Order: sequence, then structure tokens, then C-alpha cells
Amino acid sequence: MRLYRFICVILISGSLTAVYGQSGIRCDLVEISNIAFGKSPVLIRSNYLIKDAEGDLQIQRSIFDVNLFSELAVTHSDYTLFDEDPRNQYIDRILKDNILDFSGGLQKRLRSGQIAEVSLKYGFNNNNFPFNSFNRYVGAFWGNHLGSVNASLTQPLLRGRGREITTSSERASRLYVENARNNNEFTNSYTILQIAQAYWNYCLAYKSLAIYKENESRVRNVSEVTRELIKADKKPAGDFAQVNADLANQEKLTAVAEQNLYEARINLGKVIGLSNEESLRLDFPANDFPGIAESRYRTDLNRNALIKTAIERRSDLRAAERISEALEIQYQLAENNMKPQLDLTGFVFYGSAIAGNGIDKAFSSFTNNNGRNLGAGAKLTFTFPANNNLAKGNFIKSTVALNDRKVANDNLQRTIELNISNIINRLDNSVVILQKAKEALDSYRDAFNSEQVKLQAGLTTILNVILFQERLTAAELEYLQAYQQFANAIINLRHETGTLISQENNGFILTREVFYTIPDTTNY
Repeated sequence: MRLYRFICVILISGSLTAVYGQSGIRCDLVEISNIAFGKSPVLIRSNYLIKDAEGDLQIQRSIFDVNLFSELAVTHSDYTLFDEDPRNQYIDRILKDNILDFSGGLQKRLRSGQIAEVSLKYGFNNNNFPFNSFNRYVGAFWGNHLGSVNASLTQPLLRGRGREITTSSERASRLYVENARNNNEFTNSYTILQIAQAYWNYCLAYKSLAIYKENESRVRNVSEVTRELIKADKKPAGDFAQVNADLANQEKLTAVAEQNLYEARINLGKVIGLSNEESLRLDFPANDFPGIAESRYRTDLNRNALIKTAIERRSDLRAAERISEALEIQYQLAENNMKPQLDLTGFVFYGSAIAGNGIDKAFSSFTNNNGRNLGAGAKLTFTFPANNNLAKGNFIKSTVALNDRKVANDNLQRTIELNISNIINRLDNSVVILQKAKEALDSYRDAFNSEQVKLQAGLTTILNVILFQERLTAAELEYLQAYQQFANAIINLRHETGTLISQENNGFILTREVFYTIPDTTNY
């Protein structure tokens, strides 16, 4: 009888392997997790958030860009002179003016807070009045050139003073980039957690189907034995109806298990990021449930050490810390913006002028000794809105955001500590449940085998055999579920302590060990 059941199990496993082995995607925990890094929409979008944060940082750096500016203006005017204007005797009542103004330069805000500016200006004008400003006759449309070079440096004295304030937006954006990267790491860890949970559910469904098929085979075997006993007049014919009813019920449960397996495979493909066609190509589970000895489980797990590891390793905690630092910087900026704006500007200028026509005169206007103008000066600029509601409102919002973040960070750490405590307790219980489930399974298997022998000897009823085989099936399923709970407890503990994945320069590193072992706090 045992040989018969063994052959049935081999045939069932072989048929399942043949069906799923044609799917083409090897269902190994590490391999499918690595597929998710490139296909999961959640992880792809998480990477986009990093790019978005880097774009914000680039925007804040633009504050210190060199800004080039230029302006060109050309004006022509015809001015009709008054009758009494003495210039009427030299021109035909209309004074024709031509003016060209050009300016260009660059401005840059320094990270130390100052604003530096250098500019060049050139002006040209002429008209049809034949005398120049010195009442000399020079002829109509005699040109006048004026060129100057200017430089200035503005130092904020109140609002906007100092490197810490000037670079605050840039430093805050850099922290937001780090926040996005840490959140991305946590998102990757959470996605791998979901994949592992879906995989263990898929593994449970796969093995459960094998159990239901094996149970169906056992019922068929009981049916054959019952038929033989009825032929030998050792059992009434009515017992066969009971066996047939039980066989129909087992066939129904097998159909349900097949549906559960289909759904488990589709759900696994969904969390990986596979399409429907790709999900259906997932092979049978290549990894079995972790064993207690393999997991390095011990009853005296150090909760405080695991909590300390989580505080040091959890990327979402690091992300929250970066947010706090950024909000602290923004708070200081909001506080600074409540001050009046008082700027001191020092400037120097050099210019020259020349009269005449020709392109050479345009360049000579910067070097001509006659008409040279050299000077320096300083000015104070004061600006302050009377009510200053904008700055006050932003300061209030920054204060609230900073305090709120502190509460959120403390709550996150508190939640992590509670979750780890719960998971350790769940892990301890899952080990006990797994051990007891194994004991129950062994006992039910022995009882069922004994009952089959009694049935052949006519010492028990068909009803008892059916009852014992149902209990054996339930024990086998409960044993698998206990394994699944134990596997989920390990992967949850890995995620909660931040030891599920690790990040290096080339990307995230994932090993088989993290799915099968409890984190060793001495390594972190």
C-alpha cells in the first residue's frame, strides 16, 4: 500500500513538473527578485522620484549660474523746432536725432552671499544740427560716442546674509535627493518582501495541490479496497456510496486547489511586474520552505540588538532624518526672510567719449583720453514690507512642518520597535506551531495507515477510514501552512531590520541567505 502511494506521488509530481516546466521562467527567489528590479512598475516609478529630486537640485543650483544680459536700442526722432528757436537758421525746422544704445554684461550670485556684476555700455548719437556742444561747426550728423565699463559687488547686511542662508535651498534639495534614494531602497526592500510572501503562497498552493491529488489517490485506493471487500461479502454494498461521495468531494477540493495555484502564480507575477503571458510562464517553485535548523533560529533572540540593527540599517529611517535636516534648513531660511533687506553695493566705473564718424571711433570711445571718466561709489538699499505677512506665514508653516516631522520620526521609530517585537513573538510561535504540526502529521499518518490495515481485516468501518484520511489531509495542509508562516516571519524580520537587501555602487545586492536565515546582528 505504501509503495502504491509513493508511486502515485511520484507520478503526480512528475505531471506537475511537466506542466509547469514548459513555462520558461525559472521560479527561483533570487532570480525573480532580480527580474523585479527591472520590470516592477513600483520600482521604476521609485527611480523616477530620484530623477525628479535631482532635477529640483539642479534648479536650486541655478541660483548661482552666471547670467548674461544684453540690450540694444535704436531710436530715430524728428523734432519740429519752435519758430523762436535760433537753430532754425541752420536746419530746415526739423531736428533729426539718431540714437543707438547697447549694453551687455554678466551677473553672478556667489555662495558667500554677494552679488557680482560686470557690464559694458556703449552709446552713439548724431543729428542734423551742424554745430557740436562746443559751438564748433562740424557738419550735419556728426557722431558722438560714449563707452563705459562698470563693476559692482552687493553685500546683503540683513536678509540673505551668509553662506548658510544663501546655499540653504541647494543644501535642502541635496538632502531631498538623499531622501529619495533612501526611500527607493526601502521601496525595493518592501517589494522584495511582497515577492517573497507571494512566492511562499505560490509554493504553498503548489504543494497543496500535490497533497489534494495524493489524497484523491488515497480515496480511490479505499474505493478499490471497498469494492473488493463488498465482493467478498465482508462489507455491505451501501458502504460504496459513502466512498463515492467522499471521492467526489476530494475531486472538488482538487479543482479548488488548482484554481488557488493559478491565482497564486498570477499574483506572484503581478508583484514581480510580469504581464499575464509572462506570469503564466512561471515555472514550478525552485526553492523549498526554510528549515528551523537552517534558519539559525534560537529561542533567545536579542530583541534590543535587532532593534538597534533596524535603527542603523532601515533606509526609511535615514530618509526621514534627511527630511528633518532639510526642514531645519528651510526653517532657518524662513526665519532669515523675516528680516528687512538691507544691501550695501560698492561699484567702480570707467568711461570715455569721442566725437566723429567711423567704426574706429566706436572702439576709441573706451580708450580716448579726452572725456575720460573714472570713479567709484557705494549705495545702501533698504526694502521691507510693512506687514511682512508672507515671511511670517512661511515661518509659521516651517515651524509646524519641523515639529510635525519630529513627531513622525519618533512615531516611525516607535512603530519599528513594536513591529520587531511582534515579529519575534510571531517567529517564536511559528516554530512551536511548525514542530507541533509535524508531530500531529506523523501521528495522523500512522493512525490512517493503521486504519487501512483494520479495514482490510474487516475490523473498522469505511466511515472511520474516510474520517482518518480527511484528518491526515488536514494535518498535511496545516503542516505546509506552518512552514509558510515560519518563512514569512523570517522575511518580515529581515525587512523590518533593514537587512533584506543591501546597496552597492552597482545596484542592490540580494542573496539566497536573506530568505532563509534570521539576521545575525553581529554582522551589522
